[in-house]
Amino acid sequence: MNSQVVRALKERPLLGVLAVAIAVVFMIDLANLRPAADTSPSAAGGGPGVPTPGAPWTPGTPTTGTSLSPTPGAVPSAGGSTFLPGSPSPHSKPPVPRSAVPHFGLKTQGVTDREVKVGVSYNVASCGGAAALEAMVGPSIAGDMKKSIATYARYVNDTGGIGGRKYLPVIADDGGSGCPEKNIAAAVKMAEEDKVFMAIPGLHIESDYIMNKYKIPVFGGREDPKSLARYGPNGLQVLEPTEPTFEAWASFGRYYLKSKEHTPCLIRIESGAAGDFDTAEKILRAKMADYGLKFKEIYVFKDDPSTAQTQSNTIVASAKKALCDQAWFLAGNPIGLIFLTDAATQNQWFPTWTFTAMTVLTDDDTIASLMDPVQWNNAIGLSYRVPAGYHRMEGNCKAIYEKYNPNDGQSDSASAKIACATILTTAEMMRRAVALTGTLDADTLLLGADAVNNDFFYDATVPLDWQYPSVRGPFKTRAFSHYTVVHWSSTQKKYYFPEYPCYYKVFKANNGGCEDLSRTYHK
Repeated sequence: MNSQVVRALKERPLLGVLAVAIAVVFMIDLANLRPAADTSPSAAGGGPGVPTPGAPWTPGTPTTGTSLSPTPGAVPSAGGSTFLPGSPSPHSKPPVPRSAVPHFGLKTQGVTDREVKVGVSYNVASCGGAAALEAMVGPSIAGDMKKSIATYARYVNDTGGIGGRKYLPVIADDGGSGCPEKNIAAAVKMAEEDKVFMAIPGLHIESDYIMNKYKIPVFGGREDPKSLARYGPNGLQVLEPTEPTFEAWASFGRYYLKSKEHTPCLIRIESGAAGDFDTAEKILRAKMADYGLKFKEIYVFKDDPSTAQTQSNTIVASAKKALCDQAWFLAGNPIGLIFLTDAATQNQWFPTWTFTAMTVLTDDDTIASLMDPVQWNNAIGLSYRVPAGYHRMEGNCKAIYEKYNPNDGQSDSASAKIACATILTTAEMMRRAVALTGTLDADTLLLGADAVNNDFFYDATVPLDWQYPSVRGPFKTRAFSHYTVVHWSSTQKKYYFPEYPCYYKVFKANNGGCEDLSRTYHK
């Protein structure tokens, strides 16, 4: 299957279709949204209810005293429990009188006592050849983004909505990177014409425009330090900012990949509507230098559909000649890796591939299976996920999707995973806002996000945490904070977790930096 897909993809101009390919496109900002997929853990472990190192373990075996199946019809909530449909999310924060809610300088629109409008943009018409890729990989992998958004919104509404309000998605076509003339038009449609309460843009260029001009809440936006300072409290995301992510990645290279003893090279996408990867590269190089590391070569591939395979072959041939034995990959999504890994095998270059979950869906089993299997067997990355059998919310997104679409075979698709993370997370913020203050506006939304303190899961992930201590900040606008190691097994066609239950903000010598987060989800 993998070789057939790769051969088919090579016949199409697809590398630049980084915006819709495999529905990854839906939220290139949400290279922020790491999907949760079933994976096989390693035998490593420790702690209550977790296998001890070296002990035999059967994949899928529940941890001691842990219920891994969510209650039918219930939604994830604070404290790792579930609550009955229609009731407000419980939280550890005391109620806040409306008069005591701080003003964060944002604008409120698109919310009434009956509904709250949420703008969502993606490449609806599959501009730039994206439809060809979606057709090649098939609906079970790509999914149907419109259906997925509607499915999880329906679930939110069937379980009480937002304090009795209907969660109403309003969709805009942003054209992805294939039709740039649609980018800003989509932002204007959501923020000015549809007057949505919150926008979930598909591209950074839209996020920038909305946050700077309209000042409404945005689920997305750039992650670099200068952008975060300019946005202030706006621009909520799931994935961690660039700086701490690259701190983790560089320390991972120093102490885990032993990059100082190897020849690491970086392969990244060019800057464009999907993000500022020039700045990302500078930050990563600086973090690498802090750990005594340096890339021998840096390769930038263009967002050009017509030269996809040629670019891959050129990069691979050069990296092989440079004796690079570690390939660090940075982009909004992993589509380029399909071409690069295929080209690497053709050119007999076999490096260790490494990535972080910032390249959204790279740590997903289904997407990883599209890579060249010989190459990807050498892939070691960083993920926010939790291995199968350990998390009580495991399979939540899939179960919800199949409840409403029992026979379409798309419950494991990229569209379903991304829509689930997006819709359930933004709904939880709003529910907590109402539970805390009795109202929903741009200010109380941020208090709702602030109430999510390592106690909410849309599926089997480490917990989310935003922080809005005051109008003066500093604000923690990105929710994930910890990574663990994932290593691909081409034989099992799954990622395994060699360091579980260790999660890290920063890797240190002798496994320093290891934190066991299982107390947050083993309930």
